[in-house]
Amino acid sequence: MQILLVSGFLGAGKTTFIKELITRTNKRPVIMENEYGANNLDARELQNASAGSDNEIKILEFMEGCVCCTMKDSFVNSVLAIFSSLSPEYLIIEPTGVGRLSSIIENLKPILGRAVFLLEPIVVLCPETFRSNMKEYPELYRDQIANASRVVFSKCEHTDPDQLKEVTNEILKINPKAKITDRHYSQMDGKWWDSLMETEVDETSLEKKEKLKDPKDVFSQVTVTKAGLQNPGQLVQLLEDCLHGEFGLISRAKGTIWVGSELLRFDLADKMYAITDSPDDGTQCVFIGKGLNEKRIRDRLIPTDRHSIF
Repeated sequence: MQILLVSGFLGAGKTTFIKELITRTNKRPVIMENEYGANNLDARELQNASAGSDNEIKILEFMEGCVCCTMKDSFVNSVLAIFSSLSPEYLIIEPTGVGRLSSIIENLKPILGRAVFLLEPIVVLCPETFRSNMKEYPELYRDQIANASRVVFSKCEHTDPDQLKEVTNEILKINPKAKITDRHYSQMDGKWWDSLMETEVDETSLEKKEKLKDPKDVFSQVTVTKAGLQNPGQLVQLLEDCLHGEFGLISRAKGTIWVGSELLRFDLADKMYAITDSPDDGTQCVFIGKGLNEKRIRDRLIPTDRHSIF
């Protein structure tokens, strides 16, 4: 079994990248989602993407704990259980965006060799927010970059090439041996995509990785189910208030919510947000960050799972 770690900070675009990876390589891996807290939105997105296909993807959720620290024993046991019961050719692990890649790799080391192998770990990174994330979460962000073999750029289709070059140089200062894409991953050719699922990590290089201090950042999450708003303007104002610190420092917000008679999906990351139609049939809103004011968030949302009250 080949294990591919796809890490990246909150909202970097890991789930979208994994969907593209599966499409480009035509592989059918098992996917382990380490959601932050009690939410399964990313797992549901992957399930929706593969629903109805001849080879529907198996997606396993590992929630209520981070595989890099508090739940490491259960994590390793889960990986071994997947290997023994499902025997997939590939297992893709998407850690929570606040996980330490160094610790996840360290937790996997005892089971590597013979039948279980580690492919070159990937960190998905948005060049547009590289500097702000390095400023706000330096230890966590540095840990993910320093311990990845590959750095994949996301959300940079319209980024100036000079900025991409500057970010590349900054990354190389942290991880001189990193294989860095110099453009959005969608522009890479088939050979590059295939290499992601073929190149095993050099185990000797794992021993030489920089040992970083544990991140001091303390993240929290607020999850609201059965949530609704009366009109789209209220949802836009909610997301604008998230960006401007009304509820604390929110790094990521996502979910599905009744807005009037419509079920909409919202996604906030990298100081931007988007609102789209939702394919889901239930509501769940998740807010992740530091110093969150849970009461203020809940007070803004009408507790309902039906739109008939509007």
